[in-house]
Amino acid sequence: MKLALYLMTALMLSACFSGESPTQQWTMAQKGAYSAKLSKDGSHLLIGSIHHGGSYWQINPLERLYNWNHESGKLTGIIASAISDNGLFASTSDHRKIVLWNTKTGEAFWLWESPADIRSMDLSNDGQFALLGLESYEAVLFDIKNGGIKSRLPHEGIVQTVDMTADRKVGISGGDDSLVQVWNLQSGSLLHRWQLKNQIKVVAISEGGELGFAASHRGECKIWDIRQGKEIASLTSSSGYFISARFNQDGSQLLTGSSGGQVTLWDVKTATALTRWKLSPKDQWVSKNTMVLDVAFSGEHFKAVGANGVTYQLERKG
Repeated sequence: MKLALYLMTALMLSACFSGESPTQQWTMAQKGAYSAKLSKDGSHLLIGSIHHGGSYWQINPLERLYNWNHESGKLTGIIASAISDNGLFASTSDHRKIVLWNTKTGEAFWLWESPADIRSMDLSNDGQFALLGLESYEAVLFDIKNGGIKSRLPHEGIVQTVDMTADRKVGISGGDDSLVQVWNLQSGSLLHRWQLKNQIKVVAISEGGELGFAASHRGECKIWDIRQGKEIASLTSSSGYFISARFNQDGSQLLTGSSGGQVTLWDVKTATALTRWKLSPKDQWVSKNTMVLDVAFSGEHFKAVGANGVTYQLERKG
């Protein structure tokens, strides 16, 4: 009897711990994805499929709008991508090659070669510049329309994650050196530097550049007031480590996705979790988790995309 009660209690705690279930889902890649990026409003998705190359989707109603590959007749393994906050431009990378795309026509503007292999990227609203995180121990502000580097932003290890404001005034980068660095992208000068206890897996910056977030591998997760250069909150992941994050428009909330398939909505001021969701894998015999590659605020709802190639709609109850 005691054993049965114990098991029932454990199951109930596990259900509460994991979070709410998604209310809708759409499959874009049958065998999973190398990379995925949601538009700011969660209405579109750029995905690097494992077996079908790059593609750009409208989510609801579901429609594949364009196939985006770097060579005609060949499928490209897209390992990093970005969509401008206004949704007009997108960029893709297969390691060193970068292509800038028109999301309204599906046409490619330019193709360039970066100075080193790319780990992450973000794109300005005018499509002029991409902030790149590189294996060459630096982030760079790359002129994606004309070619060439505007600014070099040095690190002491591979730069795994970058983000910048849509007006490209302020950027944030994190790397294997455990450093989180905030940059004035107009001058290329370093504004702030913080060191966590492990490699940085994800950074995010609020729309106006007031707040910055960073999470390390199985370690610390911090929110900073960038203007004052001080820490304002510390968060804790309850399922793996954070690998995706995005602030809402006014910076009052933060949405995070973890390696363990959990999505969490946070109140920034109080550093409390408002809601948690658990993404359901396509095949639970293979894995009970799917890594959350990206998250987005989407009107009254939320979106998340998993490494299994599925996009999920999330809703708050009550």
